[in-house]
Amino acid sequence: MLSRYDYCKYRVHLLKRRQRIVSRLYSNSDAQQDANDVENDKMSSTYHPNSHSFQHNRLKNRLKKGLHLTGVVSGQYRDTDHVEMLGLLGYDFLWADAEHSSASPDDIASMILAAERRGLPTLVRIGYGYQNIIGHVQKYLVSGAQGILLPQCESGEDVERIIKAVKFPPDGERGLAGERWNAWGLATDPNDSDSTLSNPLSLSKCIESANQNSVVGVLIENQRGIDALDEIMNVPGLDMIFLAPTDLSADMGLHGQIRHPKVRAKIEETGKRIQQFNEERASTIAAGTLVLNAEDYEYWRERNFQVLCGVAQCMFVDGAKSLLDKIQNYEQRRNK
Repeated sequence: MLSRYDYCKYRVHLLKRRQRIVSRLYSNSDAQQDANDVENDKMSSTYHPNSHSFQHNRLKNRLKKGLHLTGVVSGQYRDTDHVEMLGLLGYDFLWADAEHSSASPDDIASMILAAERRGLPTLVRIGYGYQNIIGHVQKYLVSGAQGILLPQCESGEDVERIIKAVKFPPDGERGLAGERWNAWGLATDPNDSDSTLSNPLSLSKCIESANQNSVVGVLIENQRGIDALDEIMNVPGLDMIFLAPTDLSADMGLHGQIRHPKVRAKIEETGKRIQQFNEERASTIAAGTLVLNAEDYEYWRERNFQVLCGVAQCMFVDGAKSLLDKIQNYEQRRNK
């Protein structure tokens, strides 16, 4: 029988092997990504099977380096199997949706557990609740979310509020306790040879990595948000601005027409402003938007959008419809 120490070493070996296999599955891999993965492997040399994606910080690293990220929005909270599949396929992160779904914090916690099992970081889009934003956000952070996405951002004050909710002092006002991301407070000093606990990261190191690697993103969904873009971008600590095409189309009176030339022009113009801000201020705020197919992805990547997200429900519908169409076409040919 393996000792506890040998068992942990064996688990680390298996996890690293799986990560190498998953990295080969990335359809959008390139030389730059490979170099970044090598660097991340070096930075994650202390990776432990009981650690959280905060410690294995690939998501935040890629954001800061301006490398592309592909996520999946999912409000299908009653099924966590698809979450594990997304992690195995090699997507960069799960966008667990608590706004456009009736998911409770318990439901989101189940999605986070499934994602973490497969090394997939989770960002949670919260619902409304600006009046008590810290208490509202805390439920998802306790569950192990690596970041929070704030909908309907319309001011710099909104950004300040969400950053305070996500970060620990001195960067924010988040409360500290034993939670999933810090191994329920069972983290110990790695230099303590008498420790019988299996997480080698001290609590102070867990807090440091949480503040460094947590992700704060906001969604701009109307003209008020676009008008406030400069003050939104000037708040330190913001990682991502996601331009939501569906709500923007509704705000423009073009409900659901996310590829309408006027809607696309509005998103493109705003994306350019974000990119220009980064160049002028040496900032690293990622511009993101929604993609529903490969053509959408190519369109927005050509315009240098960094974070692009598909939708799990659309993936299922498109796949199911494609198969059914082929079946029906075959039967029609067969019956002629």
